[in-house]
Amino acid sequence: MSRGPREKSTAVGLTPARRAAYNPPVSTWVGVGRSTTSDSSQAGRDAAAQALAQMGLSTAHLVLVFASARFDHAALLAGVRAVTPEAAVVGCSTAGEITADGPSKRSVVVVALQSNVMTAIPGFGPRLSAAPRQAGETAAWSGAHSKAPNPRVFLMFPDGVSGNAAEALRGVQMVLGTSFPVVGGSAGDDLLFRRSVQYHGDAVTQDSVVGVLLSGGITVGIGARHGWRPLGKPRLVTRALANVVHELDGRAAVSVYQEYFGKGAEELQRESLARMTIIYPLGLPIPGEEEHLLRNVLHVTPQGDLVYAGEVPEGSSVRLMMGSKHHALVAARRAAEQAMRGLGAKSVRLALVFGSASRARLFGRGAEAEIRAIREVVGSAVPIAGFYGYGEIAPLSSEQYLGQSYYQNETLVVMTLAE
Repeated sequence: MSRGPREKSTAVGLTPARRAAYNPPVSTWVGVGRSTTSDSSQAGRDAAAQALAQMGLSTAHLVLVFASARFDHAALLAGVRAVTPEAAVVGCSTAGEITADGPSKRSVVVVALQSNVMTAIPGFGPRLSAAPRQAGETAAWSGAHSKAPNPRVFLMFPDGVSGNAAEALRGVQMVLGTSFPVVGGSAGDDLLFRRSVQYHGDAVTQDSVVGVLLSGGITVGIGARHGWRPLGKPRLVTRALANVVHELDGRAAVSVYQEYFGKGAEELQRESLARMTIIYPLGLPIPGEEEHLLRNVLHVTPQGDLVYAGEVPEGSSVRLMMGSKHHALVAARRAAEQAMRGLGAKSVRLALVFGSASRARLFGRGAEAEIRAIREVVGSAVPIAGFYGYGEIAPLSSEQYLGQSYYQNETLVVMTLAE
């Protein structure tokens, strides 16, 4: 394959101001690198090398890789592994990448971690579409079986195109416990909705769940917020199966949008509802939680059924929700503040951000404002990395982490890590 022109690739966060501010005594080192180089192997090498350079070390215990679907993933991963051969590697393809410098597209982001106090145990679960709960159990089992002391959080990256990620999350919780912190996002493929991939060690897989259990002398803070508010009266899901809603209040499910937007079923079938439901998703109230669990529509069937990005249980009460850029931006700041409060007085080493591809589309060219709000909360010197995907995983409320993690849509998740 011929190599196109290479764009400049710089270590993310290596400005003098950031380097001067981010210089406390540490036993956990973090580096983030990003590359937009067109050659896949070279992009992997560049991003990994930049991450190690920012970290100031020549090796890492754990490497997270988040990359655009446009890459040759096998070549990309081989490039990363050439620089970090001894590291545990997990990650996935995305619908946009995130660093402290803001969102990007057609790039690869590599996070390198080395720690004297943290243990990282990767996990892998195949056959997500055929047996989602078993895939989640299998991915979590390697970490649970290791009996690592002081388990803190499980980072989870399921396939975002195939399979029931909510059911896979239940499988993880069967192994680690319902209230154990599970954080992450579903893999994306640049909004093509055809094929997402997951990275595990030297392998590029699909239709799988990958993850990593972090244990030891670290502290984790979690924040998750979306900012959407209920609109109109509650509706009863009278007929549904998994993520397909057939009837609301005994009527064709599409009628809820026809009432508000005045469009016929045929027009809604011809048009993609994805853009419409960025602002008007469905919300499921969860007892004891402050915010609703959001679900956005992928498409409408000829029968007027609504196919959502996550499951909507039959018999549940739902609300149409309304959002705006302003409320979404406020929610981003609140999520970061939650995550920071979870650390107490400890110094943050890394902020991981998992956002919805729908939120990125809502903000458009202004998506950088959401990342800037997070950076203002966690500190301009703190490495930030993550991605936009097709679903988010985190507790809905987590001031002191007492709750259950859920598979969510249109939400912003911030996880902070400290010693």
